[in-house]
Amino acid sequence: MADWTDMGITAAFGDREQLKAMGDQAQQLLAQAKSGGWAVDEETGTHLRNAITQAEDRLSRISLNIERLRNKPPFGNDQYAQQAAAHFQRAMDSDQQSLIPVYQAVLENLRTIREALDIAISKYDASNDAATQYLGKLKDAE
Repeated sequence: MADWTDMGITAAFGDREQLKAMGDQAQQLLAQAKSGGWAVDEETGTHLRNAITQAEDRLSRISLNIERLRNKPPFGNDQYAQQAAAHFQRAMDSDQQSLIPVYQAVLENLRTIREALDIAISKYDASNDAATQYLGKLKDAE
């Protein structure tokens, strides 16, 4: 059975497979945008970018509290309190499935998606310009 820290991560960000899939999809979007295989118009891209930025902002507001979780909480000085505090600290930042690394991975995935959107918008503008020039040449040839 999973402990309370594992359930909290699942409730906040989905399961580990979902988080990995999000990262993989973000990287695919970025690669497709860089290769020109994905482009998006300015208006749509702006709406998508605003949604990503809003999510980043909301998560960033809790970053100070997330960083505080790296420290052992002051539960007390007796042996049990020290063990509980050490367990809490390990639960927050002991491996890639802990809250702090998962939080950081979500932020990184959002940054990757925002970068892909920026590139996709620029690719759309470039392809739109190229199409306009091509159509202009056809019109001039008539």
